[in-house]
Amino acid sequence: MRTVEPVLAEVSREAEEAALTLGASRLQTFGRVILPTLFPALATGFTLAFARGAGEYGSVIFIAGNMPFKSEIAPLLIITQLEEFDYVGAAAIAVVMLLVSFGLLLVLNVLQHWQQRRLGT
Repeated sequence: MRTVEPVLAEVSREAEEAALTLGASRLQTFGRVILPTLFPALATGFTLAFARGAGEYGSVIFIAGNMPFKSEIAPLLIITQLEEFDYVGAAAIAVVMLLVSFGLLLVLNVLQHWQQRRLGT
């Protein structure tokens, strides 16, 4: 929400009114005027929430049932591997989590760069 709120404050009311004046429905106005402006902020918020959730251990450990192939979470798997002295397995899980996080950040940056070029800003 912290990434979306400032963008919502900057959305031009005149652009919405112009779209409505030109005959666009409310759904069209949202889809073609408001959503393209909000998309980078929504994507950034999603990525930040995912990155935080991927590495979260403390609060999720109480929720995870740790049932094999059903409710296992990556941080718990890493801790389990470390307790079994399987450092290579723990490092492998951590590297996969790291690659997924970097992949999401890369996709986010590419999308933002593409939108900036498309909008000419």
